[in-house]
Amino acid sequence: MKLKLKTVDVWDTLLRRKCHPDTIKYATARYVYFKYFSKHNISDLDVLFNKRIEIEREIGKRTQASGFDDEYLFEEVIHEWCVFLFNSITSKELADIEHEVCQYEFDLELILTEPDSTIADFLNEHPSEKTLFLSDFYMSKPRLQALIDKNGLQDLVPDGISSADIKLNKRSGHLFDYVKDEFAISGSEWLHIGDNEWSDVKQPEKRGIKCIHYLPSKLHEIRLQHESNFHDKSKIFQHALDVIESSFSYENNNKDNFKLGIKCSPFIVGYVLFILEKAFENNCDKIFFFTREGEFFIKAFGIIIEKLKLDLVNIKFPDYEILEVSRLATFSASIGDVNVQEMMRVWNLYSTQSLHALFKTINIDEILFSELLEKYSIDPAELIRYPWQDSRVQKLFADSKFIHLISSHRDTKKDELLSYLKGKGLSEETKNVCVVDVGWRGTIQDNIALVLPNVIFHGVYLGLAKYLNPQPNNSFKYAYGPDLNHSQDLPHYLDSVAPIEMITNSPSGSVVGYTKTDEGVVALRKVDAEENKAWVNFTQDFQNGILTSLETWKSDVSIHVLTSKDLKPLAMKIWGGLISGSSANLNDAFENLNHNETFGLGGYVEKSNVPSFIDIFSSPFNWKKRKVLIDFVVANQWSDGIRKKRDISFLKRHLLALIIDFAIFYKHNLMRR
Repeated sequence: MKLKLKTVDVWDTLLRRKCHPDTIKYATARYVYFKYFSKHNISDLDVLFNKRIEIEREIGKRTQASGFDDEYLFEEVIHEWCVFLFNSITSKELADIEHEVCQYEFDLELILTEPDSTIADFLNEHPSEKTLFLSDFYMSKPRLQALIDKNGLQDLVPDGISSADIKLNKRSGHLFDYVKDEFAISGSEWLHIGDNEWSDVKQPEKRGIKCIHYLPSKLHEIRLQHESNFHDKSKIFQHALDVIESSFSYENNNKDNFKLGIKCSPFIVGYVLFILEKAFENNCDKIFFFTREGEFFIKAFGIIIEKLKLDLVNIKFPDYEILEVSRLATFSASIGDVNVQEMMRVWNLYSTQSLHALFKTINIDEILFSELLEKYSIDPAELIRYPWQDSRVQKLFADSKFIHLISSHRDTKKDELLSYLKGKGLSEETKNVCVVDVGWRGTIQDNIALVLPNVIFHGVYLGLAKYLNPQPNNSFKYAYGPDLNHSQDLPHYLDSVAPIEMITNSPSGSVVGYTKTDEGVVALRKVDAEENKAWVNFTQDFQNGILTSLETWKSDVSIHVLTSKDLKPLAMKIWGGLISGSSANLNDAFENLNHNETFGLGGYVEKSNVPSFIDIFSSPFNWKKRKVLIDFVVANQWSDGIRKKRDISFLKRHLLALIIDFAIFYKHNLMRR
């Protein structure tokens, strides 16, 4: 016998979402975060999301207190949410934002819904005179009907009722009572179909209504997976890694290095999102990525942000480009008065230094100072401990000829740097700028901030060690990982930074200065073939693994509304693994690295140069042997990596590792400042 009435649940019966339902609310929170951060200043999506949920409950309680079920209407929730977030705007502005937010979320519902793949045939198997949808949902009937129509089910279900409109729901059973009275129909003439055991089965059964528990196993499994992913995002991460690792060939890459890059990709995804978040939170229209590590970071950033741009077309994302800089290329331009106190900016970092290394750091020709060095009996190669206390150095810095030489050099370098920066759109007229580097104290940012004192610089880093110099007033810094200026979490991560620099490096050489050409001022680069061997042998394939992975990650970031906070625990775990010495390939590449330490040490340091036992035990008495040991320690502040070296004896590698550990302890606890 043909039924008089057939009612059908909407969600997970007629329609299926491609995500958990609350993920869409999170996406709306992300939209509001990006679009209107300057108006609400809430940086945590959880806070935005939870406030909305709180408002939903409050409205539901008010509705219930007035004699109905705990229902709320979408537009009403968004209104109260916006009133809470935007308390200093006009009513017209508020109304415009409310409309925009509602439209964004509804459009997202349209995009992320699809028809249940078997429901049409199933409904046709149960004919009825009239078919209605019945939904416990916070959107009104017209919006629900639009969703149904978009998915091509309007002929099967041309009309229906939303709980939000009549403030009665299936969960309480009152919506079934309403339909029974409204259509004067008995339970024997009525079939209800839905997926929820309580709302769609037990409640109608209590009222004598025929019902079918609609729960297709495969589709239900997908729904449960969405729910699991929403409540435990680590499952999203692991699934992404599994998919990536199983779907790419390694024909043109070293398989082990490429696979390690895949496994480490969440580390970079998290950092990229952190960069974007900080740029928005500080109202930065442009992000500059510092060479050299920035050349890798900008590739990763571009993959993620270009996908977000496609999905969030109404959001103005910051522009981004490379800024060719280095400590060497920017320090001399930032020098103020030429005196010992100003040089403490270097000596606080390198408390034992030769004048040869100092002149290299200032990027000036040592030969200009030959007479002055002879006058004050200074051997340029001599390692001077605490040079600011050395009477010869003090006299040198008080010499008017010395001051003139350094000042003239500074003025030239400053003019070149400012011209280069202006060509990149960075001048005193600029307001807020975001800059990005790997770490570890933001010295380059400080140098540029000193030459552009009216520009506010917001620096984003993987980690920040304790500052040793006063910070410019226009310089602010943020770390994704450890920041020892604010907490002591994970301090050991910053004792072994060289491997992280190596894996994020580029082969394009170090910036050593700037020169004027017909096209403007351009950066001068110094490419060292020996230094690039580590990139060719290891880093290139490692980075390819990461960048290839990001082509998959970009969709997960978008659809699952991932944030840097979500990824941080896994990112920090990966970082810890990288510096544990557990990757033999990484260890081998690091051991053979020829590292540019011109700033501070005055040249390249070959990490493969291992001190002999004679060097080690003679170092307390012989300054040349001491220099060999100090250079090794400075170049190899990674005791776990040294312990895993396979080309030196057990005794020597553990002795050297202990020396490095002691040097780090000394630096943190005993070193004079």
